[in-house]
Parts: sequence; C-alpha cells; structure tokens
Amino acid sequence: MGSEQSGSGASSFLKARADRAFAVSLLGLGANLFLAVLKFTAGFLGRSVAVTADGVNSLSDCVTDVVALVGFRFVARPVDASHDYGHGKVETLTAALVGFSLLAVAALLFRTGIARIVLIVGGQLPPRPTAVALGAALVSIVLKEGLFRYTRGASERLNSPALRAKAWDHRSDVLASAVTFFGIGGAMLFGPKALILDPLAALVVAVAVARVAWSVVRGSLNELLEASLSAETEAAMKALIVAVDGVEGAHNLRTRSIGCQIAVDVHILVRPELTVVEAHDITVDVERRLREVFGEETFITLHVEPLTGLGLAGSPELDDGHDGREGGPSHFDGL
Repeated sequence: MGSEQSGSGASSFLKARADRAFAVSLLGLGANLFLAVLKFTAGFLGRSVAVTADGVNSLSDCVTDVVALVGFRFVARPVDASHDYGHGKVETLTAALVGFSLLAVAALLFRTGIARIVLIVGGQLPPRPTAVALGAALVSIVLKEGLFRYTRGASERLNSPALRAKAWDHRSDVLASAVTFFGIGGAMLFGPKALILDPLAALVVAVAVARVAWSVVRGSLNELLEASLSAETEAAMKALIVAVDGVEGAHNLRTRSIGCQIAVDVHILVRPELTVVEAHDITVDVERRLREVFGEETFITLHVEPLTGLGLAGSPELDDGHDGREGGPSHFDGL
C-alpha cells in the first residue's frame, strides 16, 4: 500500500521554486561578471597578484552560476515515465559541481601564490600594489557580503542545496577579498619588505575556498550516495507516524533526500482485524500528517503489516540499531 504525489500541486510548486532560484542565480551571475572585470582591471592597473587571483575566482563563479541556471531548468521538470522521483537530484549534482569547481580554483590560487612567493624570496620583487587594487577588494567585500545574505535567505526559503552552495561560495569570496584587502594594505604601508603579504594573502584565500568547497562536495556526494536523513529527523518521523490513530507501531523506516524533496519508505503496524478499507484510511492519515510537516511534495511509500505479539515497534527485535531491516543500520556518517 503506497502513495502517489498529487502531480499538479507538486509540479506547480517545483516550477515556482525553480523560477525563484533561477532569478537568484541570474543576479549572482551578473554580479560575478561585474566583479571579474573589475578585479582583472584593478589587478593589472593596481599591480596586485592577489586581486588578479581573486578575479580568477570570480570568473569561475560565473561558470558555476551558468551551471546552476541550467540545473534549475531541469529541476523544474515534473515526474515522468523515466523519472519516478522527478529530477531533484540535478540540483544536488549542481551543488557538487559548484564544490568541485571551487576546489579547482583553490588549487590554482595556491599555485599562483606559491610561485610569486618563490620569486620574491629569490629577490624578484614585484611592484608595490596601488590604491586601485585596494578599492577593488573593498567593493568585492561589500557586494559579496550582500549576495551571501540574499542567497542564503533564498536557499533557506526554498530549501535549495544548490543555492546554499552558492551562498557559501559568496561568503568564501568575502573572506578572500578581506584577506586580499589587508594583504594589499600591508604591502602598500610597509614597503618592499611587506610585498610578500600580497601573495601570502592569495594562499590564505586558497585555503578558505578549499574549506568551503570540501563542505559543499561532502554534503552533495552524501546525498547522491543516498544518505539517510538525520537520526533526529527519522526519530521525529517515527514519532509522528505512531501518533496517528490506528497505527500500533512502525519500523523499516528508510529516508533520503531528492534535492529539495524527501522520500519516505516505512512499514506500519495495524490491528489484524481491520478491513482493507480501514487500513487504507489509516495510511491516508499517515501520509497527510507527514506532508503537513515535511512538505506536500514528499514521496511516501507505506507498507501495512498486521500487529503480532513480537511486531510492535520499540520491542527488543526493533531496537538493535538495525530498525528491523536486513542490510545494516538505517544511517551512515557519509564521507
């Protein structure tokens, strides 16, 4: 006994959500294009390798913005004959691609910084950065912090892993530009001996970007590998299910994320003397309660079992960490 989504309601929700996420990503693309041009120009005119490196970061952000824009067009597609659970994983894949691109950028920034440090230590001092580079870094800090707050708010409202990844991408840019700002300022204030601060700032930027990138990649890969929802979420689900009138217990709970949606598969126990119609009515109540809490677009599959002497959820047979299923525990820590 199971459930199908209300197709029209879920489709309209996903389309409206994808349209809003698309608009947020489009704004980010415009801002990143502006910053990339600004930083490359300021890096050249202001003689700053750190600002130029930051410009490479902004240019890579443009690529990930385009990936996100394409991804949100696929996410909006409804369930079809070949995708029974819709296209939500496209958004997860998009978040993973953002993370991997950030790792590549971090590696490039680190290599550039090391190469410039080697030259400085060898006596090849670069020109002192100018106020043009300093101004570009300041503009980037202000603009990117605003984008971070706006995108993070949108990601929370839309429950979007791709927008969440882009938000932290913006925050990593804030940190990068802040380090660049202080590195350039130090090089300008303290003369030739402090010129090494500029490429050192590029190294700090690389480490900050790599940390954010790994967090994004780890979360996305866990979802792509079908990680369960958190233990707290599953416990809340089971408590909600067994609180429904007529449900005597629940076990074999399996959960996973599909982009902004979740899928729930669970066995519920009912009194054996109930008719099929009565048991079905109980499943309808369970589905309604789950959707009220976890979203109308939730995929739910219920299997009804008769209550027996040893079948009650919470009995020792179901409290061994395996949740009554074969194949191991219901959670794993992931990557």
